[in-house]
Amino acid sequence: MSAAGTTTTNHVIPEMMHALQVVKLGLAEESLQYNQVKTPKVTSPHDILIEVRAAGVNPVEAKARQGNLPIPFLSTPRIMGSDYSGIVVDKGAKVTEFNIGDAVYGSLLQPIGPNGSYAEYILTSRSYLYGGAIIKKPDNISFEEAAGVGIALVTAYQAIAGSSYNLPKEGTKKILVIGASGGVGTYAIQYAKTIPDTQVIGVCSGKNAKLVRSLGADDVIDYTSKEAMDTLVKDEARTYDMIVDCIGGDDYYYQVISLLKKKGVYSTAVGPSIHFGAQKQGLLDVAKIGMTLLSRKLFGSHSYQITLIPSWKVLEMEVAPLLASGKIKTVLREDQIFDLKDGVQAHKKIESHRTVGKIILRV
Repeated sequence: MSAAGTTTTNHVIPEMMHALQVVKLGLAEESLQYNQVKTPKVTSPHDILIEVRAAGVNPVEAKARQGNLPIPFLSTPRIMGSDYSGIVVDKGAKVTEFNIGDAVYGSLLQPIGPNGSYAEYILTSRSYLYGGAIIKKPDNISFEEAAGVGIALVTAYQAIAGSSYNLPKEGTKKILVIGASGGVGTYAIQYAKTIPDTQVIGVCSGKNAKLVRSLGADDVIDYTSKEAMDTLVKDEARTYDMIVDCIGGDDYYYQVISLLKKKGVYSTAVGPSIHFGAQKQGLLDVAKIGMTLLSRKLFGSHSYQITLIPSWKVLEMEVAPLLASGKIKTVLREDQIFDLKDGVQAHKKIESHRTVGKIILRV
């Protein structure tokens, strides 16, 4: 085990590092600063120090930074971010499954920090109490692709796999993915297609239809076309086994719920409030959402499931093999990859709700 400021296998660990800090809650340009802070150190035998190559940006981080989520005592300054990829540069004595120099990716336990992945170095741990996930990065995916995986892919996986008991054991299965071109939706399309004998239909704007088809969707519905949506609801009523909602809100729920078979399930990655946290949410708002969720689960016409907390064991045990095999990939656009110092632009981009695939900070 080494200390900061020393050389570990030809890698000099500096005393100070750059990080994207939230210095106050509010607008991105007022909140985020590219600052120098102390580099974390290995102090526990279970610790792993990682030089970050890329960090994923998720909506929850922007919402928390704005102060829109009812999180008490959210102090500043803090470094947000959960998803990362990088190189192991130091480790504790009891870390045996990773070596210095290993390329890795994963997720930290808390996307809101205070010591998150928007930084040049992060400290994670294999201790049970610390949580999170760390996985060796396969050679077939880049650091940027690996950094996009964590929260979004695990959410997509849990939304589908967690409700797969409703899918018929025999015959063709039919799944509708709403928000198919977004961060969670692009993964949901791909994972749904790994289920044998499954027909997957994506709902997105017409300009993203080609991309969604390239991910495996059997058909694409343009949500901007009233005619296309009306035709979907009219012609395909009671033919779907699952609806995966990556947008949220009541509009889609009431519009498409009639598409489900009697034993079909409506599985949402967001909940009954569209883009929850885009505006300031109080405890009363959370209570109202809770009542809606309870009502739909107990009295709704179909099974209703919501994905709330990512399981990092799922990332390590179930999701990682799909990436390594190439069955699932991260959708990246060059205009959605930002340098760490340009994190303000990354957050403004994700707040637009017009992203395609993932947003990445290159470190």
